[in-house]
Amino acid sequence: MAQHPPDTGPSDPSGPQYLIRLAHAHETFRVPELESLASLLGITLSVVDYKPTSPFCVVRFNATSTSVDQPSQDELAKTFISHSILSKSIYELYATGTTYDDLHDNVKSLPASTWAPYKNVSFKFNIDAFCGSRTMAQQRDIVEGFGYLPFEGRIKLKNPDVEFVVGEEWELLTPEEHSLLNTGAGVQQRNPSVDGNGNGHADTNTAEKVAAILSERKPRRLFFGRFIGESRRDLIIKHDLKKRPYISTTSMDAELALVTASLAKAGLGGLFLDPFTGTGGFMVAAAELGAIVLGADIDGRSFRGKSKGLEKGVGANFRRYGLEGVLGDCLTADLTNSPFRLPGKPKKDSSRWLDGIICDPPYGVREGLKVLGRRVHGPDGMNGKATHEGPYFIDGVPSHLLPGFVAPKRPYSFNRMLDDIMDFAVRSLVDGARLAFWMPCANDADEEFPVPRHNMLELKHSCIQVFNKWSRRLLVYERVAGDVPEDMVNGVQDLSLDSTSGHKADELNQFRRMYFRGFAEETPKNDHG
Repeated sequence: MAQHPPDTGPSDPSGPQYLIRLAHAHETFRVPELESLASLLGITLSVVDYKPTSPFCVVRFNATSTSVDQPSQDELAKTFISHSILSKSIYELYATGTTYDDLHDNVKSLPASTWAPYKNVSFKFNIDAFCGSRTMAQQRDIVEGFGYLPFEGRIKLKNPDVEFVVGEEWELLTPEEHSLLNTGAGVQQRNPSVDGNGNGHADTNTAEKVAAILSERKPRRLFFGRFIGESRRDLIIKHDLKKRPYISTTSMDAELALVTASLAKAGLGGLFLDPFTGTGGFMVAAAELGAIVLGADIDGRSFRGKSKGLEKGVGANFRRYGLEGVLGDCLTADLTNSPFRLPGKPKKDSSRWLDGIICDPPYGVREGLKVLGRRVHGPDGMNGKATHEGPYFIDGVPSHLLPGFVAPKRPYSFNRMLDDIMDFAVRSLVDGARLAFWMPCANDADEEFPVPRHNMLELKHSCIQVFNKWSRRLLVYERVAGDVPEDMVNGVQDLSLDSTSGHKADELNQFRRMYFRGFAEETPKNDHG
C-alpha cells in the first residue's frame, strides 16, 4: 500500500475553516485520529482551535498534491470525515461568537457572495447544544434570529439541499450542580406537587436552587456553519459485539478496535497483521477499513473456536460483515517463532512487507505469559540449555505430528514481549507503516511504566483509557525510513526491569505483580526474615 507523507506544514491561512463535531468519548484519541487520517489521505491538516473538554474542533485543510485536478476544500473535508470514527460530522465554519449578538454581527459581516449559492434552494437549521438543552420554542427563536439571511427557498426538514447548524458549547456543570439537578429531578418524580418554579412544601428550597441553576446557565461559545458530511461512526453500531457471532470475554470493544485500526492507518489495499489474534476483533476492524488482514496466536483454539478451520471462529465474523475477500489466514504461532517472513538483517526496503501491525498483547494477569519452547532453568533463570535437542518420537513418529499434540510452552517476560513486538515491527514494516498496540499501566504517577522506545520507530501517539486503579495506553509508532544498522541493539530501551530476569510469572511481569497487590506500594523483602 502506498504511504502518503504525514502533515508537513500549515495549511493555507486564507482558506476556509471547518468545524468538526467530535463524539464525546475517548478524548485523548481525538486529535491522534485526525492526524492519522490526514497522513493516510495525504492531506495537510492544521488544528486552529481545540480544547479536550469541547467536542468542537476548528481545522483547515490543504491537499499535498499540486495537480490541476486537486479536489475542492469541501471535497477534501467530506473525504476526510468519511474515514473518521471519533467524529460525528463536519461543517464549513462561517462565524463564531461568545454571545448571539456577537455571532450575528460576525455573520452579517460576511460578503453577500457567501450566501448566493443558497438563495433559492431548500434548507433547514439544526441546533446542536453540547452540555445544554433547548426547548422547541427556544430553538424556533434561535432559527428566526437568522431571518436577515437572503434565503428564498422553502424550508425542508427532510433531505434539504443545504443544512445549516448552530453549535452551542455550554459551561460544564460542576459536580455539585450536577448532583443538585439530579436531586431536583428525583424530587419532581416522587412529589408532583413540586414544580420547576418551586411551588410545593418540603422540597421548595431544592426546586428553587434547580431553577436558579437553569436560569443562569448559558452557552460560552457559539458556532454557525454549513453541513458538509458525516463520519463512519455508524460502524460502531454495525460491529456491536452483542451482534457478532464469535467473541470472548476478552474481545476488544468495537469502537476502540476501529480507532486502533484508524490510528494505524488501515486503508484500502494495506496488508495488516495481528500477532495476538484472539477472536479477531482487530482483524475485523482493519478489514472494515479496507485492509487485507492476517492473524496469528499461540493458541489456535482462540481463533478457530470449536471447528478445525476458521468457519465457526474468526471466519464467522468476517462472513457476517461480508469481508471474507480480505481475510488472509490465521496461523498458530507466537511472535518469537513466527512463520511469517522476517529477514534477520534487512538491507533493502523490499524485504519488508507489512503496512501495519495492530494488537492487544496479553497482560499476563489471569495466567502468566507463555511462549513456545521447553521450560528449562539455567544459571540466568530462563535461558538454560535443554537436555534434549530435536523432536521427541513416539512409536517412531515425531510427537509434533501426532493428533492432539500440544506444543510445550515456557514463561515469558512482559518486557521481553514488548521487545519482541518492536523488533518484529522494525524488521517487517515498510517505511512509514505503523505499529499500534495496547499496554497496561498504573494510574499512580509513582508507579508509571516507561514507554518502550526503538531508534527505528517514532512514537506518534500515546492515548490513555482509564479504569479504576489501572489504565491502558494505545501506543502508536511509525517506522522510520532506512535500514537497521548492523550494530543496533534491538528492542525496548530504558525499561526499568531486565527483560529476562526471573522465571516465575510474577518475576517476569511487573504489571501482574502490582495488579494482585492492588497497586499498593511494594514492601521491600527483608533479607534476614
